[in-house]
Amino acid sequence: MRRPSAPLVLALAALFVALGGPAQAARLIDGDDIRRGTVGSKQVKDRSLKARDLSKRAVRSLTATADRSITAAKLAPGAVTTPALAPGSVMTGSVADNSLTAADLAASSVGVDEVADNAVGQAEIRNNGVGASEIADNTIDGGEIIDGGLSIRDLAAGVGTFQWPVGSLAAGGCEIRWVQLDGSRIAGDFVLVSPVSAWPAGLVYTANGTSSETEFKVQVCNRGAQAVTGASYLFNYAILGS
Repeated sequence: MRRPSAPLVLALAALFVALGGPAQAARLIDGDDIRRGTVGSKQVKDRSLKARDLSKRAVRSLTATADRSITAAKLAPGAVTTPALAPGSVMTGSVADNSLTAADLAASSVGVDEVADNAVGQAEIRNNGVGASEIADNTIDGGEIIDGGLSIRDLAAGVGTFQWPVGSLAAGGCEIRWVQLDGSRIAGDFVLVSPVSAWPAGLVYTANGTSSETEFKVQVCNRGAQAVTGASYLFNYAILGS
């Protein structure tokens, strides 16, 4: 048989293409005709694969975030919130110096063990921030008290007022009265009294504690040369423990 010439081969190829040869071949060749493992990246058209072309395992592998793959540069400002932090994951080295305030600390979260010796000065204590329960017994002396800073109420075991109706007194006359205190135990204590209202110049008063737990004695005497008309006077009193 005579061998076909080159022009004849080209003509037959052109005719094959014109008659839809490649399209017909595509319809005749399916996945079963392709040997497993023979199609690689070079044979696949770029951006032609879709999620449905991939196995579930391949999809999970592609969408999973690799361990330690996210750095600070990939995080938007404010992207990490408290729920995203594991308990105990923020240590001293992760907190900027002087960045924490009282609002960041839970109630009673700072105890004696967290405060260094001599670390708290006057600047760290707010006004009225220290109560009696925070002060150890016998730790305050005169050096810690502002001159004139204490009142009789800070020293006395009890203070109050009482009304003293004094009768008319002739020159040299005296009068005694008992002052009742409810709920007090004053036996053996010192008692100080002082008139609130105007007090006649000729009258002298004294106050005495007694063995009674609930009352003390006051006495007034007229040391002037003239009689004094009776009147009622308001007095302050203070009880000082013995």
